[in-house]
Amino acid sequence: MRKPWVSLLLGGWLALLALPAPPASAQAVPASVGAGSEGGGSIERRAEGFDIPTLARSKFLGWVRRDISDRVPGEETLFKQYADEWGFQFETVSINGIVFAINIDVDGKYPFDITLLDTDCDSVFETKVEDKPGQRTDLSIPECVFRPAAADKR
Repeated sequence: MRKPWVSLLLGGWLALLALPAPPASAQAVPASVGAGSEGGGSIERRAEGFDIPTLARSKFLGWVRRDISDRVPGEETLFKQYADEWGFQFETVSINGIVFAINIDVDGKYPFDITLLDTDCDSVFETKVEDKPGQRTDLSIPECVFRPAAADKR
């Protein structure tokens, strides 16, 4: 069962309290890919995946753990926030050490504009959700992050 505030967390709200961004109303978040969206943005899929920010050239800003799933006890989800070499902010979202979502801010205004999702835990982010201001698209946390075999792939 998904907690009602999962959308807020995966979209970046509370990801880092130290950042000066105002809280978002709900943002792109990992319920069902391809399912209906609530006035949501475009969902694009590419088998070869989308380009992702380079962590090695990005400045680490901080992290926070949150409990967004009833399937794992405690605060199982790790949000790490970064600024890339051009100053854009992004965050990685992981469970069991598997990064399954990357939220990217391209316009310098909160909330995040783009979410890249790895739906099968193969480190290829094949789903891209781009929300326009005031839009929200709900996506689900991939099942593979909860499987022990997936956690062993790290």
